[in-house]
Amino acid sequence: MTAGRGRSGDRWHGGLAAALFLLVAAVAGAEAPKPPPKPPAKPAAKPAPVRPPARDATEKAQAHYELGVVYHERFFEQLDKAIEEYQAALKLKPDHAEAHYHLGLAYHTKAKLTTEDKALYRKALEEYRLYLKHSPNGELAKSAQNNIKALEPRLR
Repeated sequence: MTAGRGRSGDRWHGGLAAALFLLVAAVAGAEAPKPPPKPPAKPAAKPAPVRPPARDATEKAQAHYELGVVYHERFFEQLDKAIEEYQAALKLKPDHAEAHYHLGLAYHTKAKLTTEDKALYRKALEEYRLYLKHSPNGELAKSAQNNIKALEPRLR
C-alpha cells in the first residue's frame, strides 16, 4: 500500500480478507442461517414468493467493491514499479528501444488514468520519440507513431 492512499495496512488487509470471504461465500452459494421450519400452511393459502434477503446483495456488492479497490490500488502500484524498472533498464542501456516504448506507454497510461497530467504526457511523447530514434523500423514503430499523434493534441 502506498503512502497517502488513506488506508492503513491493517485495515487494507482486513478489508481484503473480508471481501474475499464474502465473495467466496457468495460464489459458493453460501446462505444465511435459516430459521426453524414453520408449521405447514393451510392448504388454501398461497405460498409467498421466496426472495433472498436484501443483505445478501448488499454483502456481495460490498465484496465486489472492496476487491475493486484492491485491484485498482494494486494497478497503480504496479504501474509505478514498471516505470521504475524501465528507468533502471535505460540507465544501464540508454538505447534500449523497447524500454523507451514501454516507459512511454506507462507514462501515457498513468496520465490518462489520473488527472490528464501534461507532464506525464510530455514524458510519454519523449519516450515514444526515443523509441523511434533507436528503432525506426521496429515492431512497435507504428504504435509509437500512432501514440505520438494521439498525444500531440493533448499538449497544445
